[in-house]
Amino acid sequence: MARTKRKENDILSVPGWVVTYGDMMSLLLTFFILLLSFSSVSQKEFNEAVSSLQGAFGVLPKYNGLMTLIPKPPKKLPEQVERLARQLQREMQVMGKDKDIEVQYDKEGGLKIVMPNQVLFDTAKADLKPEAVPVLQAVANMLGELEGVMFEVRGHTDSRPLISSARFRDNYDLSYGRADAVARWLNAAGRIPLEQFEIISCGPSQPVAANDTEEGQQQNRRVEIFVRAVADSSKMGELKDRIDAVNTTDAPPGS
Repeated sequence: MARTKRKENDILSVPGWVVTYGDMMSLLLTFFILLLSFSSVSQKEFNEAVSSLQGAFGVLPKYNGLMTLIPKPPKKLPEQVERLARQLQREMQVMGKDKDIEVQYDKEGGLKIVMPNQVLFDTAKADLKPEAVPVLQAVANMLGELEGVMFEVRGHTDSRPLISSARFRDNYDLSYGRADAVARWLNAAGRIPLEQFEIISCGPSQPVAANDTEEGQQQNRRVEIFVRAVADSSKMGELKDRIDAVNTTDAPPGS
């Protein structure tokens, strides 16, 4: 039997989307292989690999390399924070306040100081009590030794409606007033610039215990101080310039 020849227009062709799909699967396979090798890849190599993948996938291609600009906290900062945290814990023990004041530290350099409102304030008020001064002075001395950090001061209340105060509208207003009072006292006593403080009003939105008992309500009424590192200003300036340049390039004509 004679073999029939195919006409050129009878040759099977592959749809264009199949090629794109195959490329995407190859890139995903490469990405998951990369995940398996994280244990032996340095942070620098990881940042470079992620930037390359961003470009390959077409995700924010103009931002390639920005990840490598994001600075890390100084290596000595976690060691200094840990040392000062232990020092503060000892001072609280001497004052007999170690059961009230919590100093929580982790190995990544994070620090949280939790101060219950019964140590700091009277009910429905944001004026610091005299007995709060020694505690806050010890905290101010400790925080004043840290450089290149920000202090996030959060005020918390229980869930009971605020009805006995003419000064504050609600619990959120009260929690802000208390956090602000602590931040300004630390600013004055520790000679810490106010620019290093971030004051946050949480009100009753972040309870640590149930509000259906007096004990739980007492735990929820607190002021928390978080210590976090500030990125190097020169690096952040460089990062901001890169982002501004991209925004300027992407801006529509005449905008």
